[in-house]
Order: sequence, then structure tokens, then C-alpha cells
Amino acid sequence: MALFAQAGIYVMVDFMAPQYRISSGNPTWNKVLYNHYTSVIDIMQTYNSLLGFILGDDVIDGISQNDSGPYVKAAIRDMKAYIRHKRYRPIPVGYVSEYEDDALVYLNCGDKNDDTIDFWGMNSRDGLCGDVNHKVVTTTLSTYSVPVFLAAYGCADSTQWNYSNIDVLYGQSLSQVWSGGVIYQYFIVSRDDPRFGLVGIQATGVITVTNYQNISRHLATVLPSSINSEKYIPTNTAAACPVGAASSLPPNPIAVSLTASSPRTSADTVSATAATASSPRKSASSITPTPKASNDALSPGGKVGIGIGSALLVLSLVLGTFFIRKRAMERKRIDRGPWTKTELAADDVDREARGYGPHMAASIQRAEVEGSGVMREVQADSSERFEAPGDLPVLPELSGTSRRGDSLM
Repeated sequence: MALFAQAGIYVMVDFMAPQYRISSGNPTWNKVLYNHYTSVIDIMQTYNSLLGFILGDDVIDGISQNDSGPYVKAAIRDMKAYIRHKRYRPIPVGYVSEYEDDALVYLNCGDKNDDTIDFWGMNSRDGLCGDVNHKVVTTTLSTYSVPVFLAAYGCADSTQWNYSNIDVLYGQSLSQVWSGGVIYQYFIVSRDDPRFGLVGIQATGVITVTNYQNISRHLATVLPSSINSEKYIPTNTAAACPVGAASSLPPNPIAVSLTASSPRTSADTVSATAATASSPRKSASSITPTPKASNDALSPGGKVGIGIGSALLVLSLVLGTFFIRKRAMERKRIDRGPWTKTELAADDVDREARGYGPHMAASIQRAEVEGSGVMREVQADSSERFEAPGDLPVLPELSGTSRRGDSLM
């Protein structure tokens, strides 16, 4: 790709490989195809010399609901949405085929640009070689709303390509409709048929053949006109879909809705490739983002928010319960003092033996605690004795040297 870019050659990449094709006889649009096509986009979009992607080469056999046409159109829709979703530069996605009116209109029809092609390449090796042929096709395509070009051109005779259609393709009248073309073909594929190909590879290096001289001579005589793509304003509009066309398209195989991350600009205009000159081009109309998913379903951010809120609510309840119980235990501890149940029971027995009333404390420490509720003065004198219901007198615990509880509250 770097060598192509240095030589000024742009490249169109075909999504479909032999094992990754939308079949004409048994069409499908599944995850395997989707993942392969998006991987091609991820790799190739890094090259500035990438001109566009081709999604299909003569694979449409019809446009009704069960034909391959809707599957190709669905794949075009999803690849254009993927490019927008990844915020890649606008890269055109188109289709190449022989001229077939219904398929050509079907791929370009609709009110929106989400599932329509950005260009079409006519796959005809002898396209524009006859006066009547090229006039009819050009008249039909003059109202087509996206760029068109010859996907493979050259006029064959019995021995070689003469490339006389270069003069027609880049003439004043056709260059207003056609955007150049791709020469068929660069390498000589078969020694048995030297008509096809411009160069060959031998042990000594690359050699050119007669076709190379022929095309060089024709290209040297043409003076194609061009328009700056930034100043070009497209005037054509997409046609209505043909009668009998499918009313719906297969769904996105990965069941997601890819929305545009940024405003979509006009698709890059298509120029001639593989050493051909540029010519006037039509820009595809701006692309409308794929509709967003329904608001009825929660977004991932909404689900995360609900989860965090629930966790905070549970944590608040646990902490509240903890502090309430802690406060209750603290109050209970103050009420009964710093004693165990056994100590309190023994103290009650001792107090009863001394003849204290139910509100009289047997010790100063307990008196200090209970005094707040009893509001009783306790006075003691070292000479005083209190008679308990026993045989022996009992000295009060408040001695003369330790007069505490004079005013116990």
C-alpha cells in the first residue's frame, strides 16, 4: 500500500473472498461475514491511498425478499454504520456488476443514505467500445445520484486490447457522467492469452507488452476535465425503489445499533484508479446516522447508576442500625454502672444485710452513679455506728478520713 501511495495509485478493496461471500443461490448475512468485513475495514482504513470498499461483484440475482439483493443492501448498511461508529474518515462503500437496471436502481433507492451505495462500477470489459452501447448506458446513468466508473475496460479484438474506449471515456460528453475507469488488467495472467495484461514478470524482472504501449499512447492524448470535490454540489437524487423490491432488510447480525459519533460529511468522490486520469465526479449525499436504540431499554450507564444507588442504600441502613444499637448499649451500661450482673447481685445482698433501703448505695462508686437518680444526701461520721439486723455492729463505709458523697446527685 505504501508503494501504491508513492506512485499515486489509489486502491479499492473487495470485502468478499471465496469463503466470505454473500451467495447468490443461498444468501445469508451472519456474524462470520460481519466480523470479516469489519476486520478488513479496521486494517485498511489506516492507508490514505484507500479509495473505497467494494461489497459484491456480480452477486445479486434478484431484489425480492428471498433474493441476494436485500442481503447485499443490508451488508452495505452495516458497513457504512460501522465506519461512522468507529469515527473513521468517510470511506465510500460501493458495488460492482454488469449493467442490470433493477439491481442498479435498488442499491441506490430509498429516502435515506444509510443503506445505499456510494458508487457503482460497471463490470464490462468492452464497455464504451461501441457508439450505440455507450450512448444508451451513459444516458441512463446521467441521472444516477452517485459516481459511476468502468470497473474493467478495454476494447478487445482477435489478438489484443486496443483501448480505443479511453478516447470516449475521457471525452467532453462522457466525462460529465463517468468518473474514469480501471484498466483490465495489469498483469499477464496466462501466456496462452496475451490479450489481457500490461506487464509480465520474468526472472530478469518486469517486462512490458504491446498493450502497455497502446494504453500509454491513448492516455497521452486525452485531456480530462475535473472539478474540485470541495466545490462540487450534487444535483441528482435517488430514485424510488423498483416494483417488487424487498420491503425490509435482514437485521444487523450482531444485534447492535451503530450510531454516528460525529456529523457525516459527503462521501469521498471517486476518481479513476490504476494510472488513469481523474474526471468529474458526483458526491454521494450526506449520510443520516442509524436510528438510536429504543429509550425503553436501560443504557449501561443507567444500570451502573442503579447498582451504585442500591449499594449505598444498603450501606446506610447497616450503619444506621449499628449506631442505634451502640447508643442503646451505652445507655444501658450507664444505667447499671461498670459492673457485671453477678457483681450487682452480690451488692444487692450486701446492701440488704447492712439494712440499706432500696435507694441507698453500698459503695461510693455506685452511689455516684445512682445518686443522679436518687437525689439523696448521704452523710457519715467516723464515730457513728449503724446497727444492722445481725449480731455484730457494722462500720459505715464512709469513714471520717474519706467523706465523700456529701451531696450526691
